[in-house]
Amino acid sequence: MFFQLTEEREPQPDVVLDVEPSEDSPTHRLVHEGGDTLDGNKTRVLGTADEQTLHGKQFTTGTTSRVVPVEEEIRIIYEGEHGTTYRLATLEPSQTAPDPDEGCEWVETETDGGTDPIKIDGIVVNCDVETTEGIEVQNGGTVIGDSVSGAKDFDGDDATVYGDADVENVLNLQDGTITGSATSDTADVKLDNATVGGAVIAEKVVEVTGGSRVDGDTESDTKDVKVLSGTVSGSITAAGEVKLDDATVGGDVYVDDADFDCTNSTIDGQDCGAYTPKAPDAG
Repeated sequence: MFFQLTEEREPQPDVVLDVEPSEDSPTHRLVHEGGDTLDGNKTRVLGTADEQTLHGKQFTTGTTSRVVPVEEEIRIIYEGEHGTTYRLATLEPSQTAPDPDEGCEWVETETDGGTDPIKIDGIVVNCDVETTEGIEVQNGGTVIGDSVSGAKDFDGDDATVYGDADVENVLNLQDGTITGSATSDTADVKLDNATVGGAVIAEKVVEVTGGSRVDGDTESDTKDVKVLSGTVSGSITAAGEVKLDDATVGGDVYVDDADFDCTNSTIDGQDCGAYTPKAPDAG
């Protein structure tokens, strides 16, 4: 019996992990620095807004995962077969998200189970916010999680979302931050003095204005992309026009040459006059 139990006990993974701050504090990157591949379905990241952030992933050397610390320690827990549990690392983030005022029970009540609009006014909510109706976040309101509207808009003013924002209609963010991606499934994405840590994807127009920054790619499926006094660190793709004015684009621009309008801007390190856009289907 002793040997049988020994054989069933899964060994502890040999892995080196660390946590690094990102530009959008308090968001951090969990870094796999070496050792065994971790099965994300068996790994929990305690002390963060999403303990299951690695779920469905194979976490390998050199890869990272975005985490939002909500406690002063992050504990990486591995749960193996037959009840084996190991603490793989205890990490100290440089900053944590603000203490939550409300959680998922509040979101469930406010949205009536995901069917009513919700307003997050000056409070911190530690939960994914999902509803078929509109989402409004204002006056320093914060969502530690994703914001998803299945049929309406997202309207943010002095708002922070530590996650993705994905809405059916218009996504409007003024004076705020979305650490993940920003997506409008049928309409526009409008950013004014705002930061998006991931990609921006809109069915129609994308506007990046007022010193806004997009750290990922920016794409309009059917209309225009306008970057006016803003920065896109990735590439830009548009079915319509790309208009750049006092803009910085880190990657390439994918648009028909006739639909490219550029003034006082740089693309992939080149001035407007020296840059030729790529064919839309080359991206």
